[in-house]
Amino acid sequence: MHGDPTPRSDDPTRDTRGAAVPSTRSAARSIAGAVRTSSLSARLGIIAALLIIVFVTGAQHPQFLTVTSLANVAQQAAFFGIISLGMVFLLAMGEVDLSVGGNYMVCAVVGALAIQSGLDPWLAGVISIVLGAGLGFVNGLLATVLRVPVIIVTLGTLTLYMGLGLVASGSNSITDSPSDTSMFDVLGRSYLGFPAIAWVLVILTVVLALVFTRSRFGFGVRAIGSNKQAAILSGYPTARMLMQTTALVGGLAGVSSVMTVSFFAGADPNLGRSYELLVIAAAVIGGTSLTGGSGTVVGAMLGAFVIAVINAALLQFGVSADWTTLVTGAVIVAAVALDAIVRRVRRQP
Repeated sequence: MHGDPTPRSDDPTRDTRGAAVPSTRSAARSIAGAVRTSSLSARLGIIAALLIIVFVTGAQHPQFLTVTSLANVAQQAAFFGIISLGMVFLLAMGEVDLSVGGNYMVCAVVGALAIQSGLDPWLAGVISIVLGAGLGFVNGLLATVLRVPVIIVTLGTLTLYMGLGLVASGSNSITDSPSDTSMFDVLGRSYLGFPAIAWVLVILTVVLALVFTRSRFGFGVRAIGSNKQAAILSGYPTARMLMQTTALVGGLAGVSSVMTVSFFAGADPNLGRSYELLVIAAAVIGGTSLTGGSGTVVGAMLGAFVIAVINAALLQFGVSADWTTLVTGAVIVAAVALDAIVRRVRRQP
C-alpha cells in the first residue's frame, strides 16, 4: 500500500519513527485532533443510525424493544463482532482474512468434541483459542513465505479449515456435550439481562481499542498499511507483525467459538458460513478503510450491531431472511463508496 507515510488513526500523535518531532509537535496535535473529531463524527453517525432503526422498528413492533429481543440482537452481533475487532488490525495493514468462518467453525467443533470426550471444558476452551490463533498464524506464515497477499492464501485455507471441521465432526452436529459444568454456567448465562458473549465483546473492544490507538504494535500496524516501505525503513518487522496480526484474528475466532459452544452446549459443522462477509462488513461499516492505514475498533463493534439490528428489523417486518445477505452487501458497497468519497474530498486542496 502506497500513500502518505504517516499512518492514519483515531489518535495519530506520533510520526513513523514512533515519536513526535519537537518542532512539529503543535502541528501533530492539530492533525490528531482533526482526525479524532472526524472519527468521532463517524461513530456518532453510526450510533444515530442504530437508534433510528431501533426506534422505528420498535414503533411498529413494540416487542422489538424488549430486553429479551435486544439481548438476542446483541448476541447475534457478538458472535461475529468479536472476530471483526481483530479484522480491524488486519485491514489497517492492507490485508484481508477470508478464512475466519472456517477457523471459527473448526475451533467450535474441536472444542465441543474435546468436552464430549471428557476433557475439562475450560481446558477445551483454551485449546480452541490456541488452535484459532495457530490457524491464523499459519495464514500469515504462508503469506510471508509465498510472498502473496493474505487474501490469496485464505481463499484456500477457508475451504481447508471448513473441511477439517467437517471431517472432525463427521458432518454431524455435536449436541450431547455435558453442560452441567462451571464453564457453561459462567459463559453461557446472562448478566443484567444480556448474554455473557455481549459483555465479552464490550470488554475486548475496550482492550483492543487501546492496543490499536495507544501501543507501538497498533501504530506499527497502521504504519505498514499506510506505507510499507516507510515502515520497513522505520524498523518495523513487517513479516513478524503480519503473522502476529493474523494470529490475533484467529485467536478471536477461537474466543467466539468458545462462547458459542458455552451457550449452545455443542457445535454444528455449518457454523461460520459467510462469517467472512459479516466480519469484514462490520469493520468497514464501522469506519475501517479497505485500503489500509486506518481503522477503528469501536466502529467495528458498532458496525456489528448495525448488521444485527438491520437483520432483526427485517425479520420483524416479515421480510424473508434471504434478503438479509442482499442488504448486508448493499450496506458494504455504500460504506466503501462513502469512504472513497471522503478520501477524495480530503485530497482536494
